[in-house]
Parts: sequence; structure tokens; C-alpha cells
Amino acid sequence: MLSKIFTLSALALLGAAPVPITSTRLYVSSYAGTITTLDLTKVGNVSYQLARLDTSTGCSPNASWLQIDVKHRNLFCLDEGLTVGNGTLTSFKIKDDKKGSLSTVKHTVIPNAPVNSAIFNGPNGSQLLAVAHYAWALTTWKVDPTTASYSHLQSFNFTQPKPGPNAARQAAPHPHQALVDPTNKYLVIPDLGSDLIRIFYIDPQTLQVSPRPSINVTPGSGPRHGVFYSPGRRSGTNRGEIDFYLVSELSSTLAGYKVFYLPNNGGMGLTPFGSVHTWGSSNNPIFSGNAPAEILLAPGAIAKQGVQLLVSNRNATLFKDIENPDPKNGTHIDSDTIASFNIPKNGRRFVLKFKGLSPAGGSFPRHFSLNRNGSLVAVGLQNSGRVVVLERCVETGVIGDLVADFEGLGQVTNIVWDEPGRKGIR
Repeated sequence: MLSKIFTLSALALLGAAPVPITSTRLYVSSYAGTITTLDLTKVGNVSYQLARLDTSTGCSPNASWLQIDVKHRNLFCLDEGLTVGNGTLTSFKIKDDKKGSLSTVKHTVIPNAPVNSAIFNGPNGSQLLAVAHYAWALTTWKVDPTTASYSHLQSFNFTQPKPGPNAARQAAPHPHQALVDPTNKYLVIPDLGSDLIRIFYIDPQTLQVSPRPSINVTPGSGPRHGVFYSPGRRSGTNRGEIDFYLVSELSSTLAGYKVFYLPNNGGMGLTPFGSVHTWGSSNNPIFSGNAPAEILLAPGAIAKQGVQLLVSNRNATLFKDIENPDPKNGTHIDSDTIASFNIPKNGRRFVLKFKGLSPAGGSFPRHFSLNRNGSLVAVGLQNSGRVVVLERCVETGVIGDLVADFEGLGQVTNIVWDEPGRKGIR
């Protein structure tokens, strides 16, 4: 890969047309306690390369989740605390240097097992950081987006009367995600242990959250992560119905729901309209131990087929002997999968249409993230200790070649893109 770059540079020196080089940073967290800054470079239309720019140990010992605020140049990191009795929350400022170095702003001991977070943007620039703790809690934090400092607001410790159907995994509540709904009024918490979607109303003035009735999902399914989809809001009209798509880890299902709201900020409800396995309809026994992890709505509309959902599947190594992207490395790769589902156009969005499985690039794709226009998928492979970048055709939604990778990162847990002009928070 490097030889191609040197050859292109040499051609430029000999008078050939200049070769455009683009560069984008990614931040990668790992259970090794590190945040690694990677540089993804593209040389013309020929090749990609991932290179390490910097490493921070400011979120040790077990960094589990990253939340980036590109606009304010802030990065928040959760440390799950697998090897100690507590978790931590650390905020960083992203420096304006060539390495995208991280400067620690605040480091705080918090309840154990933080695994996911979301930021609510309130009026007059206020921010609330909500943290889901696998060890049965939710905490909220008031953020100063200018400085990346924060202060504790509220804590909620959840209980359940008895273990769920999967006693080994559902002996207690296990909140696994925090996300804000499209109306910017509610905090939504899928609870893997209790088979609930917990709902909290967010007071936009005080940033205090208050519980609303939880929503039951299929017993034993173990809800993990979800995404909202609103065709009207995506088209800029800010109108139209809202859907919610939920990946459940224990049942390996993707379920779709129509969202409705109760009056007077009384909460929300979900009406199911379909459910499929996250691997499609295959009877291959390799999926008997499958454990889906992440779900994302792909940026932009797919021209002919509608909008696309992507889901990562772990512990089901369907693909064997994938060619290594490094031409100097002849070792082939066995891979788990990323599943693609289309949400059709023409008013038929209440149909989950399975499109296929693509290689994730290695073992245990715990997390993946798309670049701004959806043309690249960065996958964090926990058991492989590596990050891979896959090409994706925005027009068709097809995930293609593995174009770059970086190894030796420990158990990768999260990836975020730091792209110029990227809107919002991820």
C-alpha cells in the first residue's frame, strides 16, 4: 500500500497531474484502556491507509464508549471498570494539532459499568449527557460545551421483581443504550436485563429527567440498541410519523415499531409491525450462538430501494478466508457479519426487507460507524483487536471491499469519525 503512495508521489514530481490526498481522523476506544487516534488517508482513487497518530490512556482501565461533539471539539469517554469496582467519565478537548491530540478536562469516578451515552441539546446551548450503566443505572450530567466540563445532575438505580426468562443474562436490569428521540423530548433506554424500553421526559429548561411508563418488549429478547427513523424529518419537513427499530441481543432479532406519543408530555408508546432475525432467514447452524450488537441508519437515501439499516452480528463466523487488505500480509481472515435491511419507499416502510450479509472484516464487530456520506464503514472488531474500513456504495447500499485496517488495538469497543463539517453529535 505504501509503495503505491510513493509511486504516485514520484509521478507528481516528474510532472504528472497532482494526486489528491484526503485525510480523516477516527478515535477508537479499547478495553486495553486506550483511545487511539487513527488517520485514514485516501490517495486519489487508488488506495487507503490507516495510521496511528496518537494514543491516550486517560480513559483507563477499560474504555467502553466514545461520544464526540465535533462542533465544540469535545470527546467524552466512558470507562466500564471491568477490572475495578467503579466506572469513570472523562471529558477531553480535541486539540487543533496534526495529531488530533486529546487534552483531559475532567475525570470523575461514576457508578460501575457505563456502556453507552447520549447528548441532549437544550435551549441556549445547554447540554445534558445521559449515561447508561449495564450495572442497572442511569446517570445524567450537565455539560458546558465550551469547556467540556460537566457536573452531576441525577442518578436512577433500577430494580426488577425477578429474573427474566434468560436467567443467566437477565438476573437484574441491564440498561445498554441511551438515545434521544426525534422530538427532542424523551430519553430512551433499552434494558437488556428487564426486557423494557425505559422512557424519561427531559425538561428542556432544568435538564432534569423524570420517568414515564416503560414499554414492554418480547420476554427474553434482551433489547440492546435501537434507532429512530422519520421520513418527514429526514426530508426536512419536520413532519410525519416516527418509527423505531430495535436490535435484541438474546433473541437475535430486529423489530420495527410505530411510535406514538401520549398527551401532556406523558410519555411514548410503540406499536410493533414486524420482526426478523438479524441474519435473515438462513438455517445455518453457525447462527445458533449469534449475538447482534450495533444498529445504524445509513446516511442518505438509497436511490432505488429506500433507506437502509445496518446491524452487526457477533459470534457467527460465516465468512472464511477473506483476503487481507495488507498486500504484505498473506494471512487470510475469518469474519462475522454485517446485515443489511432496506426500509422500502412508496409508503411501504412497515416492511423489513433483508438484503444480505457482508463480511465485517474479523471477529466480534461490537461497534461500527459510518462516515458522513455513508460511503465508508469503520468496524471495531473486539476479538480481533483491529479496526477495518469497508467501502459502501451509497446508491445501492452494497458493502464492498475491505480497503484499510489497523491491528494491535486490544479489544476494540467503539469508533467515532472526526470529520470537518460533520453535523451533530455521535
